[in-house]
Amino acid sequence: MRKQILAAGAALGLAFTGLAPLAMAEVPLTLNAGAARWYFSSDRDLSDMNTPYAGLEWAFSDMWAAEVSYAQDDANNEAVPGSSTEVVLANLGMRMYGGSYIVDESSGAGRLRPYAVVGAGYFSENPNFSGGEKTEDTTVNAGLGVRWMITPRFGASLDGRTIYNVDKSNNDTIAYLGLNYFFGTVQAAAAAAPTACPDEDGDGVCDEVDACLGTPPNTRVDATGCPLPVAQVASIKLKVNFAFDSAVVTEQYFADLAELAAFLKRFDQVDVTIEGHTDSVGSEEYNQQLSERRARAVADMLVNSHGIAASRLNAVGYGESRPVATNDTAEGRAQNRRVMATLEVEYTD
Repeated sequence: MRKQILAAGAALGLAFTGLAPLAMAEVPLTLNAGAARWYFSSDRDLSDMNTPYAGLEWAFSDMWAAEVSYAQDDANNEAVPGSSTEVVLANLGMRMYGGSYIVDESSGAGRLRPYAVVGAGYFSENPNFSGGEKTEDTTVNAGLGVRWMITPRFGASLDGRTIYNVDKSNNDTIAYLGLNYFFGTVQAAAAAAPTACPDEDGDGVCDEVDACLGTPPNTRVDATGCPLPVAQVASIKLKVNFAFDSAVVTEQYFADLAELAAFLKRFDQVDVTIEGHTDSVGSEEYNQQLSERRARAVADMLVNSHGIAASRLNAVGYGESRPVATNDTAEGRAQNRRVMATLEVEYTD
């Protein structure tokens, strides 16, 4: 008996070592190990005995699992006093779990899992005395059991099975009491329900930590219950018109340029694109160059007269390609001879 226990312990140690990568991968595998009580058929001349066993279980679903198990030990032979017979039982079967009961409040998982099991296997007797002959049988078995999950991964099980030996037409009974370790994915612990607390202004922050009680309804607040800064939008639009074939900024637009400069100084992280345009009189090539000179003239005034960094100004020309009015009239052409700049900034106080 002692050597079988040592062998079983060594086998379990090797199994844990070999299955460590599977634990990391979280496959649906359960390691079962423990002790079994064997009740032999009376015609075997073997004394009932306790024996270690080990097995593996592979879950196909929450209800179905395949299992393989192995038990080996020496039983006292009653026909030859003082002698023993080595008994081996290897089994391959299917388990059907009937549900989960006694729900664990911390994890939300069922702790008690009853099951039924059926299987087939191999049974052998090998007498350890002179003249004894080894016999081998094919077996089928069925039984009922229950598993108690101590933790989401670790549990204990108890089941009883009737083993029918096909070749000898007799029945043995075996009861398993074991420990189980589950390598698969476990159900995450349920989040604790938040504890209700007084919140007079309904902003989602408990009154005991609310630094700004009485905020108006639907006001966005921070973690202390105080209103978050409200985003605002500031915008400015510049339009400078030019005389025919001219890139000179006239005095009437100096105030508009000063206003744009003040805006750029207030929002000093913002850049601006200055767009130059012309009417359709003249060649496209000439008008392209003229539109660029107009854009640069406005940019130069912002730099030289108002101290705006040149790196923040992008002066581009579009020639006659983007009219805002007809070029068939003098009034329309006057509107098209222009420089435009538009800025819109979102900020909080």
